[in-house]
Amino acid sequence: MTGFKTYHLSKREPAKAMMPVVDPADWTSRDLADVGTWSYQISEHDADELAEGIRVFRATGLPIEEVTRERFPLSRFSDTLTDVHHELTDGRGIVMLKGFPIERFSREETVIAYLGLGGYLGHMMVQNKFGHVLGHVKDLGGNYADAQTRGYMTSAELRFHADACDYVGLLCLMPSKSGGASRVASSVAIYNRILEQRPDLAEVLTQDFYRSHTGENNRGEAPWFKQPIFSFTNGYFSAIGAGAAIDKAQGLPGVPPFTEAQAEAIAFYRETANACAVDIGFDPGDIQFLNNFVTLHTRREYWDWPEMERRRHLLRLWLRDENGRPIPSDQRSGRSGSGVRIDGLKMVAPLDVGMTT
Repeated sequence: MTGFKTYHLSKREPAKAMMPVVDPADWTSRDLADVGTWSYQISEHDADELAEGIRVFRATGLPIEEVTRERFPLSRFSDTLTDVHHELTDGRGIVMLKGFPIERFSREETVIAYLGLGGYLGHMMVQNKFGHVLGHVKDLGGNYADAQTRGYMTSAELRFHADACDYVGLLCLMPSKSGGASRVASSVAIYNRILEQRPDLAEVLTQDFYRSHTGENNRGEAPWFKQPIFSFTNGYFSAIGAGAAIDKAQGLPGVPPFTEAQAEAIAFYRETANACAVDIGFDPGDIQFLNNFVTLHTRREYWDWPEMERRRHLLRLWLRDENGRPIPSDQRSGRSGSGVRIDGLKMVAPLDVGMTT
């Protein structure tokens, strides 16, 4: 798999449950081992267009969270972002943009440009109970084992998972001192391997599993929701992973313990995900976009620099795309289609978040 664009060469066949899936998002770790063969290098001309988009948006006088595609005009670079969108939807499901000009822009300018760029791929979604449409992935001293703590607030190695959106973007401002590599795996490849080796467990994984809202729900609503790992909708395969939200749902009111078959299926799924994974390093200015419905992601444990200004820091976008990959209707209308929904929550795009250590 070489070249930034592969969607025009892709082959997809109608997907059916309990049958092998033929989809361009079925790739191996070997295919993505050399990032340079499938990434796009942001040019000086692209950076100039971003700078002009920043100028145009600032002239509106609107707050940062009001950045949209219409308020952030791009010319030639928009064609590249159209290719990025096609690659996420119709191709391998993951794209790396390299060389975002973080050294040229202030933090506010970087955020405006990043949100503006994201507007060409989808619509911003609220990511947490604080109303953030711009996430900050950094160690805030959280405990990953805590049922109310999300993994991005820690430095721990995370379980493979898929975020509750069509596309997630991660812009690296600062890498860690050591560790912290991004890990990705094709959900299509995982499904096909499980189907081949353990079709009985593949069938279990097409059934509903309870998942925790990690405290990000309205009062009176159930603290959990249900979705299968593998789904088939209108001839398309999709998946959402078996991350920590499944484990954290255990013990919540109304959630039954795993059946023996479910426990075995989850364990085999995680083993298979690790076997299909590839590690990808993050350099300052790298942006990783991936389609959550065909790609799993996680990261290695990391160790930070002692200086606060040198701590590992990624900016995260959650983007929804109503015209994206078909997924089950209840999933599209639920958290994966609209993000965190808490009554009265106001969207904000903070330039940074506080540290507890």
